Amino acid sequence: MRTSVKFLFGAVLALGTSSVFAQTPEQLEIQCANGNTVGENNSLYTEYAKQKNWGDAYEFWKALYDAVPNFNKNVYVYGVNILKDRINKVKADPAARQAAVDDLMALYDNRMKYFPSPEILGKKATDYLNIMGKNADKDLAFGWIEQNVLEQKDDADAKVLTQYVSLSYDKYKNDPSYKATYIANYMKGTEYLDGALDGYQLRLEADRDICAGVKTSDPATKANTPEKAAKDTTLAKQFIDYTRKAKLGLVSQFAGSGAADVATLVEIFSPQVEEKKNDQVFLNNVSKLLGRSKEGRETDLYTTCADYSYQISPSMEAAKGLAQAALKKQDWDRAMDYYEEALKLAIQPDDKCEILKYQAAIHQSRGRKSAAREALRKSLALDPDQAEPHVMIANLYATSARDCGLDSNIAGLVFVAAVSEMQQAAARETDPEKKASYNSTIAKYKAAYPEKSMLFMKGLNSGSSMTIGGWMGVTITVP
Repeated sequence: MRTSVKFLFGAVLALGTSSVFAQTPEQLEIQCANGNTVGENNSLYTEYAKQKNWGDAYEFWKALYDAVPNFNKNVYVYGVNILKDRINKVKADPAARQAAVDDLMALYDNRMKYFPSPEILGKKATDYLNIMGKNADKDLAFGWIEQNVLEQKDDADAKVLTQYVSLSYDKYKNDPSYKATYIANYMKGTEYLDGALDGYQLRLEADRDICAGVKTSDPATKANTPEKAAKDTTLAKQFIDYTRKAKLGLVSQFAGSGAADVATLVEIFSPQVEEKKNDQVFLNNVSKLLGRSKEGRETDLYTTCADYSYQISPSMEAAKGLAQAALKKQDWDRAMDYYEEALKLAIQPDDKCEILKYQAAIHQSRGRKSAAREALRKSLALDPDQAEPHVMIANLYATSARDCGLDSNIAGLVFVAAVSEMQQAAARETDPEKKASYNSTIAKYKAAYPEKSMLFMKGLNSGSSMTIGGWMGVTITVP
């Protein structure tokens, strides 16, 4: 599994515990400016800090920090909160507040000097941006973030990766000539977010196995007890939820940026493909960009990247691209084979859901309604909050009046089943326009119900249950 999750879980689960001490007996006896020894100040500030009483901790912490800045990691772990508290308390005094901000930035610099760790520069940038707000020097912060991202890649914190892409977007909006760099940074940032998501998902599945009593060979989890694994699954879900939302926000921002239209992407990347045909990361990233839209998936660049990538080694993105190439040739069986391979290579539930919907669409186009519904049910099992699979199932039902096994006079009962699916879609949809469209479709379906007099003549009373046979095999309530 990826080191990002191993590192991040270790870092988060260590919060609130004592850091490794680096002090010596001689340091403990050093006299500080406030008259206490280092050992005395350490004991006093730590006691306040454990209670999150940052204000009372400040005097003793500051005296210790000034005297022995390499005392231990806790000086920096607690110091961030102590200085943030101080920044808030002096916010009415701009000069004092700026001095406190400068102290916090210097604290991060000393942390990197005495207790270096790759994520510190990203944390420094994140705090700087949050504290300074509209007064932040974004170019300065971007330099710190870029250094962190290039060093840590998908080990970088999701917040840092999000800022990396968002600040690139800001640069592009202020300077259109930055477009190609913004696209490159977007590709890199979302690639690393995907890497982090893959790692979180693998960790989650390994811990779930432990909870279920299944042995795992995953080095990050195999020593876990079921109790610890249960706690870690909660943590993994939190990471996944935050990172997914962060990525979706960046995708939405990119889609509306003006830099993401298919013609622009083809213009930028087509000249690079031959030179980078052995660079699978590049090929898969371009495939991801183009794969966001039907127009992009129909470009030659999309299938070329998929072909070159697959020749290097099979990957989810490459298999999806080759499936699209097969669809162009109406080679349905080959397309299904590639989608099946993509499904096996996929790690994230979102990707699996998408592939299953592609498979369902192929089944539907070939008249295999039962198989289409099965694929859509599998997608919903992975993510029950989706709306689209319910819409697709509703369409399957709404087009089944002639093959449902019912008398033609009451075959419109298939729309009752369709309405049920559309209502579930509307309940899950968050986009107001789509929700309105679904409700409009529900009204149209209801208008197609059989006349009540006809139902009565067939012995069907309103409110009674009946099963629609044929491929559908669903039980409905007679309207």
